[in-house]
Amino acid sequence: MVMNGYFVNNELRRSSAIFLGLMVLFLLTALLIVQHHHQHLKTDYIKILGVIAARMAELDPELVDEIIPLITKGASPGRIQTGQEFLKEYGLTPDLADGLFPYLQPTFHHNFVSVVLMIGCLTIVFFLLNYYQYVFFYRRLRRITLGAKRLVEGDDQLQLAEEEEGDFSKLANAFNSMRKIILNQLEQLKKEKQFLVDLLADISHQLKTPLSSLVVYNDIMLQQELSPTQSEGFLLKKEEQLARMNWLIDRILKLARLDAKAIDFDRQVRSLNQTVSHAIAAVESKASLGRVTVVYQQAPAVCFNHDHLWLEEALINILKNGIEHTAAGGQITISLTENPLFRRITIEDTGEGIAREELAKVFQRFYKIPNAKKSGSLGIGLALARSIIEAHDGVIEVQSQPNIGTRFIITFIK
Repeated sequence: MVMNGYFVNNELRRSSAIFLGLMVLFLLTALLIVQHHHQHLKTDYIKILGVIAARMAELDPELVDEIIPLITKGASPGRIQTGQEFLKEYGLTPDLADGLFPYLQPTFHHNFVSVVLMIGCLTIVFFLLNYYQYVFFYRRLRRITLGAKRLVEGDDQLQLAEEEEGDFSKLANAFNSMRKIILNQLEQLKKEKQFLVDLLADISHQLKTPLSSLVVYNDIMLQQELSPTQSEGFLLKKEEQLARMNWLIDRILKLARLDAKAIDFDRQVRSLNQTVSHAIAAVESKASLGRVTVVYQQAPAVCFNHDHLWLEEALINILKNGIEHTAAGGQITISLTENPLFRRITIEDTGEGIAREELAKVFQRFYKIPNAKKSGSLGIGLALARSIIEAHDGVIEVQSQPNIGTRFIITFIK
């Protein structure tokens, strides 16, 4: 298992193949040197014994028949021992200097040079192989190090490319994945920072008017002599502005939490019919004051996994928007349908309608339709409704024609 994992790496496979090839090459070279050495030994052996045999033949030709078998077939251990003792008397022992063996000295020298050359070549080749390996690996490591440094310095276009399989390819892919994660996190941080900037700007902009009104009312009450009735009137106006500020801050913070995905919805499979009915009940008094009729066309029991309180708030905001922009005597129709593909809530009014060029902006926070008959809206309700619906994996669309009416279509895909 370990070896299989080892040889998955192309670089290690290549270096191992080169190493084995070099070892085979040097083994063959060593065998050739040994073979050459043996050849030299035979030549020297023939030279030495040839000289001795020729000299003995000159002195006594009858000894030739005894000498040749000793050379070709070898001698008995007893004769070898006798010969060694004989030569020892003349100082010829294995401890004698090489120079005193004239026929063997060239072979000794040749063998020594061959071994030194072989070891030297082996050392040089392995040094070059090691150098190549380290240069190869460190060059790749430096690319990754440089990439990390450039990424830290803000270069978000750098991407490492490794076409071959192996650990370096995996490392490069891991680096590219890490780069994407870091860039995504940096982008998310930028969005969060911009979100906070926009949120503070929105709160500051929307609170400016009620705060100015409170300052004016307070100055009047402090600097002028007012009757109890007038004082009570200004106090009621201050209470109205404070309530407006409280409602505004509550809505902005809800919208901010939704945008930041900081809300844990209590989603359960509940009756969608009941949720719609509760939303209609919450706006009945407002509809009655505006003399707007609300008609609910509901389907048989429709169940849906949702947080009923939050979804009720989204529907209430849409219904309030319809009531505010529908004249007395108008009508708002709510229908709930279901089929194998989706569940759908449609809210349609007979109000003043929206121009086509303004439809894409109606869900923007604090957006107000130009020349609307009722301009008291703060432009938060529809933005909040869309955020809640999208948090439930739904989609909201708007269709409208001026002076005819507006239709909001909320779809939850199954």
